[in-house]
Amino acid sequence: MSITFLLSVVALVAALTLFAAIFVAGAVYVARIRRRGPEAVLTGARRRRELRGS
Repeated sequence: MSITFLLSVVALVAALTLFAAIFVAGAVYVARIRRRGPEAVLTGARRRRELRGS
């Protein structure tokens, strides 16, 4: 196997992993919104931001 082929495979795997991570994060967000409702999710985000001190 040539180094070019290996680099291409690594780049493809990295791109697919990034796409999968974005997709999973979106699915988790949608599930949270459906389960708790948008107000509860936003309230939790505000609470975490206040605890962080930002």
